[in-house]
Amino acid sequence: MNFANTFFTFFLLALSQLVSTSPVLVTREAEVVWSPTITYPDGNDTVWQSGPTVYNMTWYTDDIPEDAQNNTGVIMLGYFDNDDNDSDEHLDWKRPLASGFALTDGIAYFTIEPSRNLTTRNSYVLCLLGDSGNISKELTIEAAQA
Repeated sequence: MNFANTFFTFFLLALSQLVSTSPVLVTREAEVVWSPTITYPDGNDTVWQSGPTVYNMTWYTDDIPEDAQNNTGVIMLGYFDNDDNDSDEHLDWKRPLASGFALTDGIAYFTIEPSRNLTTRNSYVLCLLGDSGNISKELTIEAAQA
């Protein structure tokens, strides 16, 4: 019985090697990736405040591919931290600023709720997700006043 188990194990091992080295042709349709040019916030000393003010993000739509015409987007808030040694945008994945808007709109509106408990900093960014992620220029967001 031990011989049969050993033989079967070697048989499976040999079969797996044969399968893993066999050329397999996989075809996929090309994926459309569109990275829109963000036009606002534009980094020109943009200063926002946490609170009830309605802000917006805008982007060009004139070059959107036909296959991305029906895509919807999400805007995430993030920031760069000069104390980090990486380029992480620290995106707040749990609380998008806006979602479900058509990428063809070229604009989305949102508020920056005080419940986010933001720290005042000049390195916030917005990330537009839909077909591809795209990061805005840095802007300042002032924390809500207590």
